[in-house]
Amino acid sequence: MASPQAWPGNLPAETSSFIGRRDELAEVRRTLDRARLVTLLGPGGVGKTRLALRAASGVRQAFPGGVWLVELSALRAPELIAHTVAQTLRLPGPAAGDPVDLLADHLADAAPTLLILDTCEHLVHACAMLAETLLTVAPALRILATSRESLNTVGEYTVLVAPLEVPRTGDPEPDGCDSVELFAERAAACRPGFALAWHNRAAVAQLCRRLEGIPLALELAAVGLRAMPVEQMVERLDDRFRLLGPARTGEHRHRTLRTAITWSHDLCVPPERMLWARLSVFPGGFDLEAVERVCTDEHLPVGELLDVLTMLVDKSIVRFDPSGPRYRMLDTLREFGTELLERSGEAPVLHERHRDHYAALAERAVAGRRGDRQLAWVDRLQEEDDNLRAALEWSLATPGQERAGLRLAVLLCDHWFLTGRLGEGLDWYRRALAAVPGRTFEHGRALYGAGLYAILRADPAEAGALLAEALAVADAAGDPDLRAHALHELGRCRFHVGDLDGALDLYRRARRGYREAGARSTMSAMIHADLASVHAVRGDHGRAHDLCEEGIAACAAAGERWGRAVTVLTRAATHWLGGACDRAVSDVRDCLPVLAAFDNLRAIARSLDLLMVCAATTGDHERAAVLAGAAESLWERQCAPDRRGVHYVALRAAGVDAARRGLGGERFGALLARGRAMPTEQAVAFALDG
Repeated sequence: MASPQAWPGNLPAETSSFIGRRDELAEVRRTLDRARLVTLLGPGGVGKTRLALRAASGVRQAFPGGVWLVELSALRAPELIAHTVAQTLRLPGPAAGDPVDLLADHLADAAPTLLILDTCEHLVHACAMLAETLLTVAPALRILATSRESLNTVGEYTVLVAPLEVPRTGDPEPDGCDSVELFAERAAACRPGFALAWHNRAAVAQLCRRLEGIPLALELAAVGLRAMPVEQMVERLDDRFRLLGPARTGEHRHRTLRTAITWSHDLCVPPERMLWARLSVFPGGFDLEAVERVCTDEHLPVGELLDVLTMLVDKSIVRFDPSGPRYRMLDTLREFGTELLERSGEAPVLHERHRDHYAALAERAVAGRRGDRQLAWVDRLQEEDDNLRAALEWSLATPGQERAGLRLAVLLCDHWFLTGRLGEGLDWYRRALAAVPGRTFEHGRALYGAGLYAILRADPAEAGALLAEALAVADAAGDPDLRAHALHELGRCRFHVGDLDGALDLYRRARRGYREAGARSTMSAMIHADLASVHAVRGDHGRAHDLCEEGIAACAAAGERWGRAVTVLTRAATHWLGGACDRAVSDVRDCLPVLAAFDNLRAIARSLDLLMVCAATTGDHERAAVLAGAAESLWERQCAPDRRGVHYVALRAAGVDAARRGLGGERFGALLARGRAMPTEQAVAFALDG
């Protein structure tokens, strides 16, 4: 049997033991067998996510397409759900049209796949619409959702997640009860040496009953053992409940959890309470540098921060992942902190600090994205996606902050490009342009970014209009750098529709502009490759090769790894068009590992296509068919290879047709299917191993 790591997906490793839930696990698995949409319902802190992950781990062998956890707790914009799912599935983001429809297109023919939509309650309507669309067109898809309320959609089966079993009143031996077992294990971890014994069994049983078996409440209580014995803990909780008075049955568990959280908050010293509230501004994970920049001031000095943060970790308010190293709060605790922050009046200041910190990080990425650090900065910003989205969302929705949001979107242009998230980038630019009217520097850059993504999404009409406006802004402002970038992408628009003369003229003007402006962006590094592409298609292979060599040297001097890899790929295409297949294959094997490291599926698909036409040219039709299938699968995730323009489509089709003729339809179809079924990593390994 394969190890869990052999199955595709992104299920996280368990960091603590899973206790109880035998009946619930069996019910979830049975329900997933007969239903395609299963929602785990329950109040905050009851353990819905943990149950979903354990249940999914047990059935992953039934889903060769993968079991994928889509974390939605940090998301606030419903329109970004499809982008988030696509990113989780390691797709480059919707390429054109409605992102939900395009995600459905990818999943329609996929192998059996399980999506876990975790924490849907704040996006119930959008999650329901997404689930309906995906399940309608993707017969092999299952969705397991967690929510505090039902998605209320056709075909949904719900499984109620109750608190853990608690001891019966008067039970002299509560040891076998799930809530007692959970408390005892967590207590032993918090207070070494703790164990159930004759002198504390009754108090532990009473505590579990008082906290109604809610796992989060029990875990918080276990931390309290560092400050007082369990008997005293029970007395204090009883006093709290008496002060609150009676509650309706439906309110009991919410009140119980809130009481446990409030009690934990009261056990904190004032600096811990302040930091708890301030940390709620982070929607997901965060690092120590971010906490220092966002949460410290004269009331919470940076010199005291680490001690205070460590105390919150010790109290299980904040969780620490040393592999990052990263911190995060559970959703329920973050919600409590958000209430505290709002009441304190500090929320606007904290959100602004949060935005400014991540804008500064994006600015550092722009300046530092050279040489060996280029890929590191891509990974760094991807790690902060939740925070970057939250900063953009708050800025664009808050009066007086829109311009700062527009500036942040401009800073992220290369990041979205390098990671292939064209649809998400275009969506943010549209929102930013709508929020900030006028023709400022940032406005022109946003028009350029929107135009860049529009042409890469194969929409030359929209791109042309946006880029023409960006060019007008550049001319009015006397901005040669923006002018060169706009001309460059206008040239790509002409190349896309087959106008080689128009593309060549615009590319040449862009190159002159880049030189005059001293441009050092990723796109400016690629102008030589784009010029070479025009010459190569026109048959001037010598000039194309010279331009590639010039571009490779320029990229090396600037420390531009991505630009060099793309230019080497263009040189490979030039070799193939000139009849030098061996040199073409050598170049692809040089650049493909770099392109794969950036995880940019568009560039990987281009590389596989080039190896495919080389194999077809040399008569290795079986290899060509497998590569064609692998590339075809990648292109379909991005809405087809016509995104490279009419010339690319024609050359690719010729290679596919040659392989089909060489093998016959049946054999070609079988090998094509083999390539289509390859995960991206396997396809890259196959391409490099030929």
